[in-house]
Amino acid sequence: MQVSEQEWISKRAYTLWEKEGHPHGRDADHWEQAKHEFSLLKSSEATKPATRKKAAPKAAVAEVAPDAENAAKPKSRARKAAAK
Repeated sequence: MQVSEQEWISKRAYTLWEKEGHPHGRDADHWEQAKHEFSLLKSSEATKPATRKKAAPKAAVAEVAPDAENAAKPKSRARKAAAK
């Protein structure tokens, strides 16, 4: 359910009023602050979030992985055999 701009500002102004300890005569200040926060919220929604790159298909990764694993392992058996 989407909340209207007026309703959001009203609830936010009330929350600000409560946070400040229910001060008398500050309603216009709270209302303006709530309006400002709403405009910031709306402008931040307008920006697109960063898109993530899609992962490579698993088949392509599987083809590369065995060779990469073998290249990274030391050839200790060959060295031991040559030492004998």
